[in-house]
Order: sequence, then C-alpha cells, then structure tokens
Amino acid sequence: MIRAASGKLSRLRFDRRVMVFIFFLVVSTVFWLLNVLGREYTTQLSYPVRYTNFPDDVVMVGELPSNLDLTVNAYGYTLLKHYIGRRLLPIVFDVNSFSLNRMPDTDTKNFYMLTSVAANRVTGQLGADIEVLRIEPDTLFFRFTDMISGRLPVKPVLEIQFEQQFMMKGNIVVEPDSVDVSGPAAVIDTMQFIPTITFRKTGVNKPVTEKVSLPEFKMLNLSVSTVLLNIPVEQFTEASLRIPVEAVNLPDTLIMKTFPSVITVSYMVALSDYDKVTVEQFNAIADYNSVPSGNGRLKVDIVKQPAFVRSVRFAPQFVDYIIEK
Repeated sequence: MIRAASGKLSRLRFDRRVMVFIFFLVVSTVFWLLNVLGREYTTQLSYPVRYTNFPDDVVMVGELPSNLDLTVNAYGYTLLKHYIGRRLLPIVFDVNSFSLNRMPDTDTKNFYMLTSVAANRVTGQLGADIEVLRIEPDTLFFRFTDMISGRLPVKPVLEIQFEQQFMMKGNIVVEPDSVDVSGPAAVIDTMQFIPTITFRKTGVNKPVTEKVSLPEFKMLNLSVSTVLLNIPVEQFTEASLRIPVEAVNLPDTLIMKTFPSVITVSYMVALSDYDKVTVEQFNAIADYNSVPSGNGRLKVDIVKQPAFVRSVRFAPQFVDYIIEK
C-alpha cells in the first residue's frame, strides 16, 4: 500500500514538472515570435504580370517576364499576413495604352517601357504597410516584327515499317497539300515547308489513310491543324530481264564488243505493274571514254530504268571488251 502511494506521488510530481516546462516553452516561443514579427525586414516578393492588347499587324518576338521581382520593406507580421492570406491579382499591361519608347540606333521595331509605371498599382494591391523599394526588371523590352501571310507546302514525316514484300507504290497524297501561314516575316521567310507530326506505323500491308496533326508553332498561325495522309501500299515481287549492253561515245571509225554482251537486271516491281516492264525501258551502257589504260575490265552503268521499279541490281557489273577498226 505504502509503495503504491509513493509511486503515484512520484508520477504526479513528474507530470507537474512536464506541464510547467511546456508552459514556459510556449510562453517563450510566443515572446520570441512577437519579437521576430515586430522587426522590419527587406525581402523579395514575386508579383504576377499579364500583357494584353498588342498593336495590330505586328507580332511579338521573344519572351516577356511573367513575374516582376519586388524588393520590399515591411514588418514581419505584415509579411506573414501577406504570405498566408493575400492572393495577388496579376498586373495587366495594356500594351496599346502605354507610350512605348523606341530603342535608339536600331532598324527593327524595338521598344521599351519602364516598370515604374506600375508602381502605384503594385503598392495599392500590397497595401500601405509594405514599402516597395525596387522593381526588377526596371525595363520591359518589346521587339515587334511585321506580320505577313503566305502559303507553304505540307511535308509528311513518316516512320513506317512494311511487312515483307510490301512497299509504298507511288507518291503520298496530302490533303490539303499546303496551308496558309501568318506570322513574323523573319520566321516565315526562312521556312520552305510545314512538317507534320511524325507518323509512325508498323506491319503495313495495305494502303493507309490517316489524319495527322501539324505541330504548334509559337509565333505562327496555321489555317488548319490537321491533314489527311493517303499512302499507297502494294505487294511487290522480284523479277529479272536480260538487257543488252550498248557501247557509247565510240568514234565512228571504231567498233567495240563486250563480253558478255548482255547483263541480267533484277528488280522489285508491284504486282499490278509486273507485265508493264519491258527490255526497252532499260538502257545499260559501256562508255568508251571510261576504257582503262591497261587491260582492265570496263564498267557497266544503267542509265535508264522504269520509274515504277525498285531495288535495281545487275550482274555482271564489269565486262571484257575488244575494240576493232
């Protein structure tokens, strides 16, 4: 009984010491906080900004800051209230309403505006308890360039893997094949075409018709955002023909014979064009002007072939020859 009573008394004394410690800790923290918040501080604040109503017939080149960096002076409790509860509305710069100053000694339409014109609005939103010491950047630079319009062709960007013996037959049809473009002259004048977003497809074994997006350009406006790609695809097969070798650039007084006199030409052709290929559509030559000085063999070149055949190969690529008067 005596031991139990003694244990309860010890715990009570311990609990009272803990409570006293916590009390003085809280009181000291409050006094420290009041002391800290009662001091003046110079610090940095970020203030959002937005731009509207740009001049007509020109376009902005480059970036404008989305925030102004403010150096301010205020008491700690004022800054704490600002950080916790105040939501800043962006300052709107109506560009057409300001008097922009032209940059000296420049041929381009470069202008500038001092951010001090917004000081009163900044102070009004922050409150009189916060003193604005400095606004950075102190100057906003506006570089304008003339807006022009033009029309550029669309160039498809493809990454296609065909099934074995399938190939693209003919040209890709893009609808529309060109788009109206408006934007800075300095940008449009350097462009030769508008590429599509990369179109990827694997295992292709039949014609493809797909809608593909055009990329978004930061300073350009396009008349359409998508185009339709029509990709002709057909099965191909391998075929071959025996083509005579023709001697060219030979003086009238000479005759040149090659051995062999014909070569075998192999090629890939679409099944629908298989019967269209003829010997006359190829021209294999041995050029007298390329006759080697020694006893070497003469190279054969194919200088004509049908436009609808692919992967043309031939053998032999070198032939023996004799020249007679």
